[in-house]
Amino acid sequence: MTSLGAPDPKATLARAVAATDTTVFFGAGSVLAGGGGASKASLFAFDRKSREFTSIVPKEMEKDPSLRELAVHDGKLIVGTSGGVDPAKLAVIDLADFSSCTVVKTEGAVIKTFASDAERIYFASESGVNAYSKADRTISHVEFTGPDLGEIWGLDHAEGRLAVVSGYGFVAEIDVSAKTSVVTDLHEAGAEAGPQAGMGIAAGNGYVYLGGNGAISRRNLKTGEVVNLQAPGEAKDAEVIEGALYTGQYNAQGIWRYDSSRRRQPQQAAKFPSEQNRPLDLSWDSDNKLLLVGVQSDTEGGGALWTYSPGTGKSAAYVNPIDDVQLVRAVANRDGVAYLGGDNAGKEGPRATVVAVDPAIGKELWRVDTKQSAGVAALAVQGRNLYGLTTKGGLFVIDVRARKVVHTADVSSVSKGFAAMVTNRGAVYGVSDTTLFRLHPKTFAVTTIVAGVNGAWYSGPHVNAHEGLLYTLRGCNLVAVDDRPSH
Repeated sequence: MTSLGAPDPKATLARAVAATDTTVFFGAGSVLAGGGGASKASLFAFDRKSREFTSIVPKEMEKDPSLRELAVHDGKLIVGTSGGVDPAKLAVIDLADFSSCTVVKTEGAVIKTFASDAERIYFASESGVNAYSKADRTISHVEFTGPDLGEIWGLDHAEGRLAVVSGYGFVAEIDVSAKTSVVTDLHEAGAEAGPQAGMGIAAGNGYVYLGGNGAISRRNLKTGEVVNLQAPGEAKDAEVIEGALYTGQYNAQGIWRYDSSRRRQPQQAAKFPSEQNRPLDLSWDSDNKLLLVGVQSDTEGGGALWTYSPGTGKSAAYVNPIDDVQLVRAVANRDGVAYLGGDNAGKEGPRATVVAVDPAIGKELWRVDTKQSAGVAALAVQGRNLYGLTTKGGLFVIDVRARKVVHTADVSSVSKGFAAMVTNRGAVYGVSDTTLFRLHPKTFAVTTIVAGVNGAWYSGPHVNAHEGLLYTLRGCNLVAVDDRPSH
């Protein structure tokens, strides 16, 4: 193995490589850990003979966060980006002259795997399969009579047919001319299937829901029946509001809604700027009748507060409500006030700032620097106190009337890393990767409820309360915990 060097040391992620006999093409950028000094889209040509890198990124792509895909077809270098503030772009570059290229904007946030025939270049995006016409240099959607493809993981072409691998666990063979398709379910065809790691969790209206990748598990609390619903991307967190499920969907999928009384799959309820792409925490504000969502921007740094009204369908996005580097890791609310907990994806800069906001108009009311060494992992409100956990196992309590920190403690023995908190039966409960625990409402002392819970979570643990019961994961299994505090 020979290292060819790092042509762009500021790029936080390398996503794409393609090669010819003379040249290696390298694409990178900052889809994760963007902002600050992180680079945008990078595209380099490495000359095998001279062993030198040359930047060949098309000017129109320089502001995109990252190069997502590269391929060589018929004397051309095919380039796709991940979009951010602007949609993703497709470029076709002449291998004989890198300055000769065509760049076309798409309607999506990402361009994935390429395939081609004599007339078209095919690529995948979150909206399905698209085709670039080599003759007129335009992009169109590939139509067919088939199911929603969800997140597409693979694409190829042979004998007039496209083979598409869906994140929903099936392969679709699309006849491009006939616009028909044949679908093969991978599990039914004999592929092994096992439990996914969980994401957001919510309970209500007779069901408990667990988010996953391309799926949301719905468990009937009376019969135990489990149904897997389809939703593209990842359901990072969820709430049940007036009987309907609402989820925050990564990547850049906004808020999705599912009504168990209707025989339909989940549907998108609200879209937001695609650069605010990673919803992290949901909280229902019953005073303002607003769903509150804390968000991270992977490409630009910082984050946002989303609000959504299930009653009116109106939504709003308040960008960087803490500052331009702190994402909104956690959100809680009480009496019409939203409390936002800040984290920082970078190694330097402020973190663990708590900001109180009027979510109806996005106006800051006050803020507290908690002076913690790590970012906020979770927030919850009980009485006049706002409880916070940090990613290094710090506990802090803010008196929201006095607007100051009144208690701190090291609780790393039960919580270190990402965490979640919820208020139930007059107490605040927390869950970490290892432990379900309770915080005393007066002394703030920690009591372990379930040691070694060790939930199989993909991107941080979750806990939800419904009718007095706590729902979380123990290993890969959904569990209900009935804890009755004596205070």
